[in-house]
Amino acid sequence: MNYYDIFPRMVPSDEVSEIRIHPRFEHAAFPSPDLMGVFCNPFDGLAKDGSYAQYSSKPDTHKAEEWHLDGGDLVIRHYFAGEQEYNIRVMLKKADNPNYLLTKEFRIYSLKNDLFALRPFKGDFHIHTTRSDGKECPCYVAARYRQKGFDFAAITDHREYKPSLEAIEYWKEFNLDFKLYPGEEVHAPDNPVHIVNFGGKFSVNAKFREDEEAYRREVQAILDGMQDKNPNVNNFAVAASEWVFDRIREGGGLAVFCHPYWYASQFVIDEGLTGAMFKRRKFDAFELIGGFYRHQFESNNMQVVRYYEEQAKGNKFPAIGLSDSHGTDQFLKGMEYAGSSDRDLFGWYYTIVLAKSNSALDIIEAVKNFNSAAVCAPSGDMPKIYGGFRMVKYASFLMREYFPMHAIYCEQEGALMLDHLAGEKKAAAALKLLNGRTADYREASFRK
Repeated sequence: MNYYDIFPRMVPSDEVSEIRIHPRFEHAAFPSPDLMGVFCNPFDGLAKDGSYAQYSSKPDTHKAEEWHLDGGDLVIRHYFAGEQEYNIRVMLKKADNPNYLLTKEFRIYSLKNDLFALRPFKGDFHIHTTRSDGKECPCYVAARYRQKGFDFAAITDHREYKPSLEAIEYWKEFNLDFKLYPGEEVHAPDNPVHIVNFGGKFSVNAKFREDEEAYRREVQAILDGMQDKNPNVNNFAVAASEWVFDRIREGGGLAVFCHPYWYASQFVIDEGLTGAMFKRRKFDAFELIGGFYRHQFESNNMQVVRYYEEQAKGNKFPAIGLSDSHGTDQFLKGMEYAGSSDRDLFGWYYTIVLAKSNSALDIIEAVKNFNSAAVCAPSGDMPKIYGGFRMVKYASFLMREYFPMHAIYCEQEGALMLDHLAGEKKAAAALKLLNGRTADYREASFRK
């Protein structure tokens, strides 16, 4: 439980900002000002004058420039230098002891203008339902993802586009902050590469189902135009993948190259094909973190190492995290449909996107601009975050300081979505009443 409201959490760098810290409960109240000292420690050490301060164990370093209590709220005005995290320490004395003994800590992040103009969203680009080989129906899966703290998701059933539209249609009357986008997992004929179409305006699977002859003719044209064909590689699959990428982009979607190191009796995509995909780099984003089971954690490890090796060679492309979830619930043996807990993979792997808004267009633009970070957090423990260093620093802060309260709002809304889906008559009105809380919280976190 959060004992304090802290707004804003994110502030513009290199200017003075005012932070208001509001105790939410009586037992969290601040003492008399004469028993308090307020200090702002810059994590990177960067000071207002451009110098760097060394860490000091003295309790009263980095005094806040200005602070006061206003009706019980602590109000701080401070110059936040550079792009970095700040640790606001409220150090407390006891009336009979002049030394600071107790400390409350609050974290703020100062951002340069480009990131300050963006907002954080948690999303999953790759989810399955009963419309292919998943365990639950599309509308249920959508509610469970909101309950788990997601801002957006796309249902991407194997070879099926309509299930994503089914969920969108069902929930659209509520105009939720939680956004569902069209999607599908594309399996082109004679091509083992799995590709996600996120946000596209039409089904790519339908294209080759409707006219496979045209598909093969167009793939052959791509193949004929490839100047760097390796005779030892399945070049038809390379060309077929690029045909899919092009069709996804025609529909305004994000083309995602999925899980090259997923294995059954061997890697499902052979290393020659994977190497050609990276070399030609025709996809929009790479599934860096994907939905592998506990016993297949090496697959994600290999994808991470391969990604950073490609980056080091100058072969740069955006990376995302996604669950490839085939179910959100698991049951005790013999208790199916009686009561469940979260299934493995659900909520473990996802992406934090910094976008102008929670729209498909802005999310896709953000990913293409490398404003995303892939998260690997099996069972929610000790999350590992991947992307550029700047993104990882900021995303680490968001996961620790911003998303926990956000998750509480999402959980309440998702629970009501499930109640409505189950036929609870009062749930719809309650859901509409709560709508907007996450959006309000998000904007308040950036309020100047």
